[in-house]
Amino acid sequence: MDATTHNGPLRGVDDIDWRALAPTRGEEIPALLRDIAAGDGTTTGPGESLSTLYDIVRFPGPGYPAAPAVAGFLIDIACAPSTPSPVRWRPLSLLLELLVPAAPALVPHRIDVAQWRDEVAWAAATDLDKVREQYAAWLREAPDEQQYRRMRHRFDAISRDNGPALLQAELAVHDTVRERVEDLLGLLDGESNRRGLEAPAEWASYVLAFVPEAAEGVRTRLEKALSPLTAPSAPALPGSSPSGPGVISAELFALGMLAPADDPSVTVTLTHAMGSGHLYNAFAAAVAMATVHGEKTPGEALERIAEGGRTRMGYHGLFGDSWPHCGRIEPEVLGFLALGRGGTTTTATRLELLPDVLAHSEGDSRAVVVGAALELAFGPRAQHAGDGEESRDESADLSEEQLRVLWAIAEIPAAAWEDSELVDTLEAWDLPSGRADFLAFAGVEDDTEEPTEGEAEEPRPSPSGPAAPSGGGLLRRLFGGDSAR
Repeated sequence: MDATTHNGPLRGVDDIDWRALAPTRGEEIPALLRDIAAGDGTTTGPGESLSTLYDIVRFPGPGYPAAPAVAGFLIDIACAPSTPSPVRWRPLSLLLELLVPAAPALVPHRIDVAQWRDEVAWAAATDLDKVREQYAAWLREAPDEQQYRRMRHRFDAISRDNGPALLQAELAVHDTVRERVEDLLGLLDGESNRRGLEAPAEWASYVLAFVPEAAEGVRTRLEKALSPLTAPSAPALPGSSPSGPGVISAELFALGMLAPADDPSVTVTLTHAMGSGHLYNAFAAAVAMATVHGEKTPGEALERIAEGGRTRMGYHGLFGDSWPHCGRIEPEVLGFLALGRGGTTTTATRLELLPDVLAHSEGDSRAVVVGAALELAFGPRAQHAGDGEESRDESADLSEEQLRVLWAIAEIPAAAWEDSELVDTLEAWDLPSGRADFLAFAGVEDDTEEPTEGEAEEPRPSPSGPAAPSGGGLLRRLFGGDSAR
C-alpha cells in the first residue's frame, strides 16, 4: 500500500528524528501514521491510533514540538486519492486539535498573524526569565477577556521547561497548514467529500476557518455555490444543503470567521443562505453575518439567531451542527464568545444565549463563559483588580443586564462551585465565590437539592431544545463524545 511505501502520503516519514521532537514515545509516530492512513482498523469513531498519536503530540505536552511535522502528514493522508472519503475526517480532526489548542483565544477578534510571528521570535531570542515576567505582566494587565485568554494560554506554555519550543511549534503548525490551504480547499469539492455524517468538507472547513490566509479561497467557493441559490426541495440532514452537496453549515462558519466586513459579495452570499429555508444553514449564516459585521450586524441576522433558539433544536443543537468542538470547548461556547465582536449590538443576543451556554459547559469551558459574561455586564476584569468586596455589596444598584448575568451564573450546579477556575473568575470581579453568598448577593433563593459532583457535571438538557448532533472535535470522540455523527 502507498502508506507503507515511499510513493504515498507518508513519503519521508522514516527520515525524521521523531524521538528528538517527542522525547517520550516519539518513535511510535511513524507506525501510528501508517495505521491512520490505512484506516486504523475501524469504520467508526476516531480509531485507537489517532487517539494514541494525540496523546503523544497534544499541546502543551513535551511531544508538541513534533506537531508541525505530524500536521503535514495528516494533510497528506486526508488529501491523498488513496484515502477513502469516509475516513478523511480522522486526520483532519487531529489536525484541528494541533492547529487550535486554545480556541477561546481566537475569538471574537481575529488574530494578527504578523504580530504573533514577531512575538514568538522575541520570546525565542530573549532571556527566558524576562519572557516569563513579561507574559505575567501582560496577563495581569490584559485589557479584555480575549487578550486575557490569549496571554494565559501563552504564559502557561512559556512557564514550562520547553516553553519557547512550544510557542514556536504552535506557530509552525499554523504555517504548515497555511502552506497547504489550496490542498485543503480541494476537499471542499466533489460529492464524496460533501456527503455523510463526517464529511471531509466539514472538517476541512473547520481547519480553514482558523487560517486567515484561507479567506479568499473560502469566499470564492461559497459565492459560487450560493449564487444563485437553489430552492430546497426536501428536508436535509444536519450540516448538509437541502439541494444536494451545494453548501454545508461548516462552510458558513468558516466564512464568518474569515471574511472581511467591507466585501459586499460576502453580505450577499450570507443573505442568500439566511433565506435558504434550511434551518441549519440559515442559523449558521446569521451567526456568520454577526461575526463578519460586528457592531453593524443587520437586525435581520439577530432575529434569525433568536428564532433559531426557539426551534426544537435550540442554540445547543444549531451551534453543534455548524461550529467545531475544539478540545473541551463546546461549539456554543465558541459561538457565544465570537458574538462578542458585535459589542453592544449583540449584547441582547448573548444574554439570551447565556443560560443555554452555561447549561452545556463545564470545567474550564464554564469559567471562560463566566468570564466573558462578567466582562459583558461589569467591564474588564483588570479594572476590578484590588477593588475589594465592598464594591459589590448592593445588588439594588445593579442593572438589568448585570442581574441577568448573575442569575444565569446562579444556575450553575452546586458541585461546580468547588472548581478553582470558577472561584478565581468570580473573585477577579470581586464577587462572592461561595455559592450561598453568591445566591444571596444575586437575590436568588436556593430551592434545589444539592446534586452529587457526578450529577452536577453531567450535561443538562438545553432550555431551548434537545441534545445536539455531536459537533466536530476529536476530544469529544475520545472522551465520551458521540461518535455516531
